Amino acid sequence: MTVLSCSECLVSFNEESTVKKTKQFQAIANSGRMSLKMENIVDEITVLQAEFNQNVSSLKIDEPDYLSAVFHFINDKMNETSRAQELQYFVFVDRNENRQNIMVGFFKTDGTISVIGWDKVSTGNPMRAKHYITPTGIFENSVKHMSYRAQGTRNSKGWMGLGVKNSRVWDFGWQKSIKKGFPFDIRMMMHATDPNFGEPRLGKRDSKGCIRVSAKMNNFLDLYGIIDSDYEDHPKQGKRIFRKDRKIVSFSGRYLIIGDFE
Repeated sequence: MTVLSCSECLVSFNEESTVKKTKQFQAIANSGRMSLKMENIVDEITVLQAEFNQNVSSLKIDEPDYLSAVFHFINDKMNETSRAQELQYFVFVDRNENRQNIMVGFFKTDGTISVIGWDKVSTGNPMRAKHYITPTGIFENSVKHMSYRAQGTRNSKGWMGLGVKNSRVWDFGWQKSIKKGFPFDIRMMMHATDPNFGEPRLGKRDSKGCIRVSAKMNNFLDLYGIIDSDYEDHPKQGKRIFRKDRKIVSFSGRYLIIGDFE
């Protein structure tokens, strides 16, 4: 088995109501981790949806059959873990060549899912040399594979492969991929990309196996600690990566789920 590292890694809202909830949300969030009561989780989700729609992406997917298949897949993957009975945020990526979407969602213990928002990504393009298909499955964001921050350096072609300086890089460890029928291990990460060269290409397969996200999505996931639960559980390690202005949600999760749907 060949072991390779991904080289590039070295809805509408009532405006008045949303503004009011945003102020409440910020007042709690400014103190660090949110401590909303269970009955207020709907408010938190509503505010995050508005925040996402305004500051990340207004992309909407209204395809009942597609969403049903995706939600069933997410439930199946969650049930493979020991945390399926926990309220939690998560990230879903559709690696399908004709989709290339990313979704931030909230998973309820009864299996229902609230969509926070959708955006475009780029996953691995196996048709190019030394590029590998992004694996499917459920992957944990864990301190076992510490996140780090981009240095903002450029490669020989002028690309900032991990995005601008201080962009978050989520490391999901070595994962199995396949190319031309042969198994490969790739270091799978999720990160921003060059704002001038990479971002315009989001929405199509383009990476070496990692998941490229927009700078706005990178900031949203990082700022609100959407899948930082394990880092919250290990504050010593968390301090090494957390931003000073972080606004951790009430039920941060830890899972990235990758599927492939037409």
